[in-house]
Amino acid sequence: MTTHLDIQDNFLPIEYFEFLHSELVNHYFPWYSTKIVNDTEENKLNNLQFVHMFYHEHSPISGMVPILRECLEKIKPISVYKVKANLMPCQNKIIEHGMHIDVEDEEDPQLPFTLPPTTTSILYMNTNDGYTKFEDGTIVKSVQNRFVTFPNYLKHTGTTTSDSEYRMVINFNYV
Repeated sequence: MTTHLDIQDNFLPIEYFEFLHSELVNHYFPWYSTKIVNDTEENKLNNLQFVHMFYHEHSPISGMVPILRECLEKIKPISVYKVKANLMPCQNKIIEHGMHIDVEDEEDPQLPFTLPPTTTSILYMNTNDGYTKFEDGTIVKSVQNRFVTFPNYLKHTGTTTSDSEYRMVINFNYV
């Protein structure tokens, strides 16, 4: 079991969590289709997810950032590197997408300084049979309003779901 995991259930007050969820599934919320992080033999025909990038490279890039205010106030980051919502449609079986880390350029040689270690957190927006799996085999199940935090260097992968319309998470990368 990965010892560097912090798992908090019922992370956000339920009223705010329900507001956040309803914003993300509202018909006006802008989702964009893209390939999932890694192609694998298992997902090559199902390598599709919908994403919404709130922050990228320390900058807010979405007009929807205000819906995250209460969440970011609870996390209390010194600096936000990236925040991205992911929505994976239901599949007829669980598909793992391939191990990765979220922030690859922590030691960018073009920077005049070394960035401090980045933290990754995942907020699970719905309960389903999908999960996050770590390189050592540890699995964190997708449970609504669960918040898992770990050092960015831990390789992990997400999955699809087979028992819900979608699997939706918000990934936070920050210092």
